[in-house]
Amino acid sequence: MDSNDSSKRGFSLFGNYSSNESMANVPVHSTPGMNSLSPYLNFDPRVLNPRGSQFILPEGQKEKRGRLELMFFTIGGSVIAGSMIGSVSGLYRGMTETRDLIGSVRTSSIINYVARQGATTSSAMGSIALIYSLIGTGVSWIRGVDDELNTVASGGLTGLLYRSTAGLKSALRGSLYGVAASSVYVMLTSKERLQTYM
Repeated sequence: MDSNDSSKRGFSLFGNYSSNESMANVPVHSTPGMNSLSPYLNFDPRVLNPRGSQFILPEGQKEKRGRLELMFFTIGGSVIAGSMIGSVSGLYRGMTETRDLIGSVRTSSIINYVARQGATTSSAMGSIALIYSLIGTGVSWIRGVDDELNTVASGGLTGLLYRSTAGLKSALRGSLYGVAASSVYVMLTSKERLQTYM
């Protein structure tokens, strides 16, 4: 085997292979932002998907995520946000209420404040997000439409249900808070869509 022949042979996991001269002479044009891995991959990816959509969707499915898909993100995000807010609040409270203590006793007390407040707040926010998501999914399913009215109605019903064990007055106050919070959210996220109604 001469050196010229050995340069044309290579090693692969599936056995030796020979590189053909015809393959070596194929011109490879580099696409901006992409490495030229193979002459067979030398094409514009927009040819495969001229509409520009980045997702492969089953037939009949909408491109926009529904409330059921967003429910998991909402609940998880609320639990994480509640844990962070509660931990910061517990840290502040622990630092202020343990000024008289020193050393490891103060450190363990602060850690207890952080853990207790973080768990309480994350549990509360996760419960509110779960109730809101379930009510929002139910309202959307009953009405057959996913719009801003569902968001506001879900917020009001969530506040009503979450505070229902504390009495009628507290439940109504919770409902008002829910309507206010969801209305602010709708105004911030759907400005263009709301302007079409006016």
